[in-house]
Amino acid sequence: MTEVIALFGGTFDPVHMGHLYAVSDAAKQVGLDKVRLLPCHIPPHKPGPKVSARHRLAMLELVCQDWPLFSVDPRELNRNLPSYTVETLRQYRQESPAAALIFIIGMDSLKSVDTWYHWQELLKLCHILVCQRGDYPAEFNPTIQTLLREHQTDNPARLKATTHGHILLAQTRAVRQSSTELRHILAKGQQPDLLPPAVLTYIQQHKLYQVPNQPC
Repeated sequence: MTEVIALFGGTFDPVHMGHLYAVSDAAKQVGLDKVRLLPCHIPPHKPGPKVSARHRLAMLELVCQDWPLFSVDPRELNRNLPSYTVETLRQYRQESPAAALIFIIGMDSLKSVDTWYHWQELLKLCHILVCQRGDYPAEFNPTIQTLLREHQTDNPARLKATTHGHILLAQTRAVRQSSTELRHILAKGQQPDLLPPAVLTYIQQHKLYQVPNQPC
């Protein structure tokens, strides 16, 4: 049986139910038993996280205790460099050359994937599984249209039967709030609905996302 490795990266600042619901739905559609969460250290495409790597990792570990689908891979946190997806995928491919490697992203990321570092190499390393959250119209620039025309599949089995090269648009629950919006709610001293209970407790215990920002 082909080894299957599924990855979902992000800053997770903080991790919230929108992440968990969408990835769980996509994983169920493809038949994935495990998804590795990849917290990034220095995101190259947006401002840095508001809290430290230590806190973000701790929150993910709490999530994994309650959600058996997930585990955490801290390898990007251990590199004091920008977290380029292609470099992480190269490392995984070197470690597991015969594995079906599935990288999970949101629709917003798909629409801008042609701006990523060495993006042309991605589908030579992995499959891309896209979470459609219902809040993005299906409009793509010509580069992404070509990418979909050449690589899109509607058959989830292909992502586990081959090592790389396919894009699948999964149907996932629509969750409107983002990490940015949740941080604003927390900064007001309010309790967002979309945080896992253990994560909310951790944030309150460590006084994260308060205003003014405290050293973390």
